[in-house]
Amino acid sequence: KGIYKTELLQEGINIMWFTNRSDEGVIYHKYFNPIPVRAIVLVLTAIECCIDEWMQGLKEDIKFTSATYGVVYNTHLGSLQCFDERTAAYKLVDKMCTNLHNTARCVTVISLTLVF
Repeated sequence: KGIYKTELLQEGINIMWFTNRSDEGVIYHKYFNPIPVRAIVLVLTAIECCIDEWMQGLKEDIKFTSATYGVVYNTHLGSLQCFDERTAAYKLVDKMCTNLHNTARCVTVISLTLVF
């Protein structure tokens, strides 16, 4: 699909900021439209932490702190910035951020509709 087109990324954004009407992505809409690059990097870092927790085949609790995952976060940030620079003519990162937001908002609306 593409380097940043994993369903885990969208699911992480949906669960973290758009699950219900009282979540930050809904309440503070102007800060999440489009999804900030640093929010994407945070989700990618959390995904990597989850993978690390299962590295040995059994779940091992790993603290998700800046001390343990700051370097990972900065690596993901650098990679995404580099990707943005190299694809600037196509505005792929801008489109990705907008699409992640629009999909998350759509999921929120659908889940709210199903509740009522």
